[in-house]
Amino acid sequence: MAGASTSESIIESGPEPGPVNRRAVLAVAVVLVLVAVVGVVLWQSSRDTAAPGGSQAPAAAARKPSELYAADGTTLIARFDTDDPRDGCVRAPVNDWGFFCEYVVTWWQAQALFGDDVAQRTDRLLHGGYRIGGSLDLQLQAGTKRRVDALLPVTDPKVFSLAAIEPGTGLVKTMAVNRNFRRQPLPTSSVDQNQPPLRLPAGPDTVAPIVSGDADTPGEAAGAPFMMFTLAAALDSGLRLDHAIDTKRVYQSKYRIDPSSPAACNGGYWCPANTGDPAYQSGRRTMWDAFGHSVLTYFVALEEQVGANQAIAMAKRLGIAFRSKEDQTLSEPAANAQWGAFTLGVSATTALDLANAYATLAADGTHCDPLPVAKVADSGGRPVAGVGPNCASVLRPEVARAAIDAGRCPLGDRSAFGDRCGAGKVLTTPVRAAVDRPVSGQFGLTSNRRTFSLVIAAPQLATAGMLTTAQGGTAQLGTGVPEAASGVIAGVAHDALAPLPARDFTAPPRELALAA
Repeated sequence: MAGASTSESIIESGPEPGPVNRRAVLAVAVVLVLVAVVGVVLWQSSRDTAAPGGSQAPAAAARKPSELYAADGTTLIARFDTDDPRDGCVRAPVNDWGFFCEYVVTWWQAQALFGDDVAQRTDRLLHGGYRIGGSLDLQLQAGTKRRVDALLPVTDPKVFSLAAIEPGTGLVKTMAVNRNFRRQPLPTSSVDQNQPPLRLPAGPDTVAPIVSGDADTPGEAAGAPFMMFTLAAALDSGLRLDHAIDTKRVYQSKYRIDPSSPAACNGGYWCPANTGDPAYQSGRRTMWDAFGHSVLTYFVALEEQVGANQAIAMAKRLGIAFRSKEDQTLSEPAANAQWGAFTLGVSATTALDLANAYATLAADGTHCDPLPVAKVADSGGRPVAGVGPNCASVLRPEVARAAIDAGRCPLGDRSAFGDRCGAGKVLTTPVRAAVDRPVSGQFGLTSNRRTFSLVIAAPQLATAGMLTTAQGGTAQLGTGVPEAASGVIAGVAHDALAPLPARDFTAPPRELALAA
């Protein structure tokens, strides 16, 4: 009690605080508040600059530009040190690397791993100091670009794009096109701001993602390679490779179209007609010889049996994206059951999508998202976890193997079950000899001769190329051009596979091929 009294007496006898003391107390309080605010700001800043996975970038490196390197780990492709990361791609030491670099930026901006939204992900690309190990194979890229430009130089109005992707990982090995990766100057005349920009010009300069695609650059029609999706859906439903259909040159389908269409018959039914080798315009066909000779009426009838919606769903499972508004509408449940022409490859696609879809089959039904990055390290040199590959099984291995077996017919290869491909040759019969490896795939030449496509899948690589006339034009691909393009694509596949050990595809089970 005495101690308490003493304490109370001291408090009570203290002098009243004067004006000077009040100012001192107020100053101390202000300093404490400022310290607290600065602490909160620094704590939040450390959270914002922390690398994904919880590792924190050193403060000194918090505003360091990220850098993109080639697959060799030493060759710098781009340094992202401007407000627009694609400016770094325009300044790439080798111009044709720009299309790959642009795809890396697009991929990065879509990864939740690097931020909550595009703005935050872009900020980290520009200021996070990441070292990005790209998947681009420089030797293959240089050879691909030489081959592409030798066939069609950058000044040619036709566009020739090519991509190669690794099955089982999705790693993108090459992306080339006969264009310069340069921004076009803005037009001096007034333009209608409500019109979309012209993304695929006839001129040599563009930054449009021709090889990979986007909403403004959805691609072109691939033709017969899309028959594979109907074939795979049929196999997945329980049909066999020897499934026979008696085909006619003209087939009246159940799908309705405008009666005034040249492809209409009998009051508005879609009636496609076979083209090409006269020996295959009618007759009893199986999946092997119908796919090998692109028998249109076989695949329209097969699509009716399994459902166009199932063929479209299979395309999506394997890696095909629908980017144009029209294709998106037709591929949705409200309309997809009636999209009969889908099996003939009328929707827009890109070389990268084609390579990715056939890579899924080559990987025994394991689909991997296309991946332009092999590894990423933060500003402290620590590996960033979760970069990829992002893969999932989307098709039973035995079904994928059966689809691959049918795909050997168009490229001059041979089924695991002997001579099943039918007599005669097609445009891409020489591919097997040119690649000098077991191959599977398909080619397409649209009926208006405006687009040629070819996919070549091997167990270790899937390569695809697309050649098309200029956007909005009416010109056709001349005689010999598709054959020459086929040689270029086969040459790229050969170059990429030559250093690797030879591998064959695993044969499908007999019950998916032949009747007991």
